[in-house]
Amino acid sequence: MAPVPDNTPPAGNGVGLAALVLGIFAVAFAFIPFAGEFLSAPAGLAAVTAGFIGWDRVDRGIATNRADALVGGLLGALALMTALLVYAATSGTG
Repeated sequence: MAPVPDNTPPAGNGVGLAALVLGIFAVAFAFIPFAGEFLSAPAGLAAVTAGFIGWDRVDRGIATNRADALVGGLLGALALMTALLVYAATSGTG
């Protein structure tokens, strides 16, 4: 007897994984003053956005990596706050 093919679509885990990778990248560069402004802030914003999209895909049953989307979004938010604090600390007035 032949095996029954699995008709379930593959999980769309790419957005959650992208959130995690972008979040790690953003946190890695958040403490460097120039890199935090121009690398970490956009990567952190992209990580938060991808985290929300990934979380939505998990809720709709398209993806299975809830933890990746959550951790990536949280790391992105942490990187944004850290980059903002580093910018505020290093750009003094006069």
